[in-house]
Amino acid sequence: MTDISLHVYNDIMESRENPLFGRKIFFIAPSYITEKYLIDKLRDNEYEVYVLKDYRVAKNVLSSYPDAMCFINIDSSLSYSEWFNFMKSFQESSILNGVYIGIITESASWEDKDRFMMNVRLPGGFNRFDKSEKFAKNFMAILDLNGAKGRRKYLRLDTRGISDVSGYLTSEGKLYAVNFKDLSSAGFAITYKKELANLFQKNTLLRNFCLTVGRKSMVCSCIIFNTQITPDGSAMSVLMLTNENPEENKIFIREYIFDKYIGKMDAVIQSVEKDKASYSQPDEYSKLVAVRDRKYEELAPLEELDAPDSQMTAAGPGDTGRNLDDDIL
Repeated sequence: MTDISLHVYNDIMESRENPLFGRKIFFIAPSYITEKYLIDKLRDNEYEVYVLKDYRVAKNVLSSYPDAMCFINIDSSLSYSEWFNFMKSFQESSILNGVYIGIITESASWEDKDRFMMNVRLPGGFNRFDKSEKFAKNFMAILDLNGAKGRRKYLRLDTRGISDVSGYLTSEGKLYAVNFKDLSSAGFAITYKKELANLFQKNTLLRNFCLTVGRKSMVCSCIIFNTQITPDGSAMSVLMLTNENPEENKIFIREYIFDKYIGKMDAVIQSVEKDKASYSQPDEYSKLVAVRDRKYEELAPLEELDAPDSQMTAAGPGDTGRNLDDDIL
């Protein structure tokens, strides 16, 4: 069952604008089944998810992404009292107090839930994990409510400077190479000499675009969503993959994109200094009194919580600005 902090609802509702490209989502010390049944599913649904196996790197990593969402497995690494102090330290930091914290647990009691919910700001909720589709659906609703994807539908990789993404179009026996600007599992943006713009007219269906991503080459069916001449005199087009393409190609592209994102984040994780602080004192947690004598199954399902007094949070302020393919890729 998923429950979301109520005491932050009114403040956050005043600034519900989603960030343009969404938020990075971090899981601290997730269990194996959380990775298998939740994190993999989130990535399949185009959420930008990372795993921090060691909580000691979390603060220095998150300092670079102060509007990220962070879900902590309180059943691992530290005691509940230590996790409580760890989370409270975020609220006391001018850099980290904007991180959207949530809890993941498989074994916490209702008393533990009440202690955390009533004393720590948890816009990401207190999430009692299970392997059901209903839990995953409710969890994604929390992410969406907090602007996890922003305006984008798909995770997009900036491919400028990446050598193993390339493509070309054949027309009337000639081969025309293009440069890639970005790539998603739904399509891509390319640039090329403006003299070739007649080959990429809006709404044109291309069934012979040759795309290479990593070690895989594929002939793609694409429809040209838009074309424009850029200020530098070149041309840019956004191409959308049609349903004629095998699903395995889209999955391969998505996994390639995540490999690149995770590789970059792993480099960040390896470079940061580990947190040496002790979170054992003070032991405020054990002195807290649970206030609600009820069990998880007595809580209302997330989909029923749609009124202003429901226990739901909304997204904080985000970025502005648009690009040709912001709302598509």
